[in-house]
Amino acid sequence: MDVGADKHPPSCPNCGSPLAGRYCSSCGQRSDVHAHSVGHFFHELFEALTHADSHVWATLLPLLRRPGFLTREYFAGRRARYLPPLRVYLFMSVLFFLVSALLGGGTGAHVGVQPDQKLSNDDCAHLQTNLKWGGQPLAPRLQAACRNAIAGNGRNFGENMAHNLGRGMFVFLPVMAALMKLLYWRPRRYYLEHLVLLLHNHACVFLLLSIFLVASHLLGSSNWTGVLVLALIWYLVRYLYRSMKVMYDQPGWQTFLKFGVLACAYLLCGSVMVLVTAFLSAVTLK
Repeated sequence: MDVGADKHPPSCPNCGSPLAGRYCSSCGQRSDVHAHSVGHFFHELFEALTHADSHVWATLLPLLRRPGFLTREYFAGRRARYLPPLRVYLFMSVLFFLVSALLGGGTGAHVGVQPDQKLSNDDCAHLQTNLKWGGQPLAPRLQAACRNAIAGNGRNFGENMAHNLGRGMFVFLPVMAALMKLLYWRPRRYYLEHLVLLLHNHACVFLLLSIFLVASHLLGSSNWTGVLVLALIWYLVRYLYRSMKVMYDQPGWQTFLKFGVLACAYLLCGSVMVLVTAFLSAVTLK
């Protein structure tokens, strides 16, 4: 009998640490890394998918029903059972834009605005501005963007706008987190607490908007659409207020005042962000 085998346990192929189970205690890799058969490969694939699926459902239900809960769990150290905040936000934002594009036929018709008078190339030639972009006059680029938008019936501009809105949110959310830090300066809070709460809240908003788009599409021009809009607004306002109340655990009147201030700042900063995004989308349109 080889006594030395017990004194020298096998090492992890990835980091070289001694193994004492199915997974390495240092890097987390499985001890069994041999995939010599197709059946073994698909077994690992099925295990990975079902494991991820449990995390998705464990995250989605509290995200919809329990405002502020996931953020509290994150900072309490209970993170393994849920998806990370940034991944939840990215997943829900991609889901919303995908549903929006599919139900709009790829043109964004459900949010489109049809002007009373269609623009012509001659109207685009009248666009003038003294602003510059990269040291070059901006007027020629705006005129070219106007002509491209007319040629594509606004589709190119809409797609470019939707693409840039995702980038704009990565600037908008940190700015709003900084404003929340000013509102919650006593007792002292970390900046990351506000940012994670905003990521969870916006992920919920994207998920609710996706559900709303699907429901509106199924109902068509039914009278229930107006009821759905009112229900969505009521639930969102209540959800966002409750998330602040649960996360920061302050009296109701303080939370209500701060919620009002944050809502005004959100509308103002959000309007500026949308306008800047629309301007940059028009300038960079090819």
